[in-house]
Amino acid sequence: MGLFSWLLGDSTPLAELGGSGDFRIEVVGESNYQRELRAVVKAKETPEGGKLVQARLYLEDDNPYDKKAVRVAIDGRTVGYLSRENARLYRRELEKSAHPRVVGVCAAKIYGGQRKPDRSRKSFGVWLDIPANG
Repeated sequence: MGLFSWLLGDSTPLAELGGSGDFRIEVVGESNYQRELRAVVKAKETPEGGKLVQARLYLEDDNPYDKKAVRVAIDGRTVGYLSRENARLYRRELEKSAHPRVVGVCAAKIYGGQRKPDRSRKSFGVWLDIPANG
Protein backbone atom coordinates (compact mmCIF):
# COMPACT_ATOMS: atom_id res chain seq x y z
CA MET A 1 0.00 0.00 0.00
CA GLY A 2 3.00 2.32 0.30
CA LEU A 3 2.11 4.14 3.51
CA PHE A 4 4.00 7.25 4.55
CA SER A 5 3.23 8.16 8.14
CA TRP A 6 3.57 11.40 10.02
CA LEU A 7 1.95 13.02 13.05
CA LEU A 8 -0.24 16.09 13.19
CA GLY A 9 -0.04 18.58 16.03
CA ASP A 10 -2.78 16.65 17.85
CA SER A 11 -0.73 13.42 17.63
CA THR A 12 -3.16 11.85 15.18
CA PRO A 13 -1.14 9.39 13.10
CA LEU A 14 -1.80 9.91 9.39
CA ALA A 15 -0.69 7.93 6.37
CA GLU A 16 -0.62 9.21 2.82
CA LEU A 17 -2.11 6.53 0.60
CA GLY A 18 -0.45 6.83 -2.78
CA GLY A 19 -2.72 5.69 -5.55
CA SER A 20 -2.13 5.40 -9.27
CA GLY A 21 -4.36 8.32 -10.26
CA ASP A 22 -7.21 6.18 -11.58
CA PHE A 23 -9.75 6.64 -8.75
CA ARG A 24 -11.01 3.03 -8.93
CA ILE A 25 -12.33 2.62 -5.38
CA GLU A 26 -15.97 3.66 -5.10
CA VAL A 27 -17.34 4.96 -1.82
CA VAL A 28 -20.62 3.32 -0.81
CA GLY A 29 -23.56 4.72 1.10
CA GLU A 30 -23.01 8.21 -0.27
CA SER A 31 -26.71 8.45 -1.09
CA ASN A 32 -27.19 9.00 2.66
CA TYR A 33 -24.72 11.90 2.66
CA GLN A 34 -25.86 14.06 -0.26
CA ARG A 35 -26.28 17.14 1.96
CA GLU A 36 -22.70 16.77 3.22
CA LEU A 37 -21.41 16.32 -0.33
CA ARG A 38 -23.25 19.42 -1.51
CA ALA A 39 -21.61 21.36 1.33
CA VAL A 40 -18.18 20.07 0.28
CA VAL A 41 -18.69 20.92 -3.38
CA LYS A 42 -20.13 24.39 -2.59
CA ALA A 43 -20.79 25.01 -6.25
CA LYS A 44 -23.98 24.88 -8.26
CA GLU A 45 -22.50 22.62 -10.91
CA THR A 46 -19.70 20.05 -10.65
CA PRO A 47 -17.42 19.98 -13.70
CA GLU A 48 -17.65 16.84 -15.84
CA GLY A 49 -14.20 15.77 -14.64
CA GLY A 50 -15.28 15.83 -11.01
CA LYS A 51 -14.12 17.88 -8.06
CA LEU A 52 -10.72 16.83 -6.72
CA VAL A 53 -10.54 16.81 -2.91
CA GLN A 54 -8.68 15.11 -0.07
CA ALA A 55 -10.38 12.33 1.88
CA ARG A 56 -9.57 10.71 5.21
CA LEU A 57 -10.30 7.09 6.06
CA TYR A 58 -11.23 6.31 9.66
CA LEU A 59 -11.51 2.86 11.18
CA GLU A 60 -14.91 2.61 12.81
CA ASP A 61 -14.76 -0.36 15.17
CA ASP A 62 -17.88 0.80 17.03
CA ASN A 63 -20.08 0.91 13.92
CA PRO A 64 -23.33 -0.90 14.86
CA TYR A 65 -23.68 -2.47 11.39
CA ASP A 66 -20.09 -3.55 10.73
CA LYS A 67 -17.30 -3.70 13.33
CA LYS A 68 -14.74 -3.51 10.52
CA ALA A 69 -16.22 -0.45 8.80
CA VAL A 70 -14.02 2.24 7.30
CA ARG A 71 -15.63 5.68 7.22
CA VAL A 72 -14.72 8.19 4.50
CA ALA A 73 -14.70 11.89 5.42
CA ILE A 74 -14.01 15.01 3.36
CA ASP A 75 -13.53 18.38 5.04
CA GLY A 76 -14.52 16.80 8.33
CA ARG A 77 -17.84 15.53 6.96
CA THR A 78 -18.75 11.87 6.62
CA VAL A 79 -19.54 11.17 2.96
CA GLY A 80 -19.78 7.37 2.96
CA TYR A 81 -17.85 4.17 3.63
CA LEU A 82 -15.56 1.69 1.94
CA SER A 83 -17.47 -1.39 0.79
CA ARG A 84 -17.22 -4.36 3.19
CA GLU A 85 -14.72 -6.06 0.90
CA ASN A 86 -12.56 -2.95 0.47
CA ALA A 87 -12.72 -2.17 4.19
CA ARG A 88 -11.32 -5.59 5.04
CA LEU A 89 -8.60 -5.32 2.40
CA TYR A 90 -7.68 -1.86 3.67
CA ARG A 91 -7.48 -3.06 7.28
CA ARG A 92 -5.28 -6.02 6.27
CA GLU A 93 -2.91 -3.64 4.49
CA LEU A 94 -2.74 -1.40 7.57
CA GLU A 95 -1.90 -4.42 9.71
CA LYS A 96 0.91 -5.39 7.31
CA SER A 97 2.29 -1.85 7.38
CA ALA A 98 2.73 -1.91 11.17
CA HIS A 99 0.34 1.07 11.41
CA PRO A 100 -2.95 -0.64 12.28
CA ARG A 101 -4.67 2.46 13.76
CA VAL A 102 -3.53 5.16 11.36
CA VAL A 103 -5.91 7.55 9.57
CA GLY A 104 -5.44 7.22 5.81
CA VAL A 105 -5.31 10.32 3.62
CA CYS A 106 -5.90 10.08 -0.12
CA ALA A 107 -7.09 11.96 -3.18
CA ALA A 108 -10.79 11.68 -3.98
CA LYS A 109 -13.08 12.84 -6.78
CA ILE A 110 -16.68 13.88 -6.34
CA TYR A 111 -18.82 13.41 -9.43
CA GLY A 112 -22.41 14.39 -10.14
CA GLY A 113 -24.61 17.10 -8.72
CA GLN A 114 -25.50 18.68 -12.07
CA ARG A 115 -29.01 19.94 -12.62
CA LYS A 116 -31.29 17.74 -14.66
CA PRO A 117 -33.86 19.17 -17.12
CA ASP A 118 -36.56 18.83 -14.44
CA ARG A 119 -34.47 21.11 -12.15
CA SER A 120 -33.63 18.26 -9.74
CA ARG A 121 -30.00 17.31 -9.23
CA LYS A 122 -28.07 14.18 -10.05
CA SER A 123 -26.74 12.42 -6.99
CA PHE A 124 -23.12 12.86 -6.01
CA GLY A 125 -20.72 9.93 -6.04
CA VAL A 126 -17.22 9.65 -4.58
CA TRP A 127 -14.24 7.69 -5.88
CA LEU A 128 -10.92 7.25 -4.07
CA ASP A 129 -7.38 7.04 -5.40
CA ILE A 130 -5.93 4.32 -3.20
CA PRO A 131 -4.15 1.14 -4.22
CA ALA A 132 -6.62 -1.57 -5.20
CA ASN A 133 -4.97 -4.67 -3.79
CA GLY A 134 -6.70 -7.95 -3.88
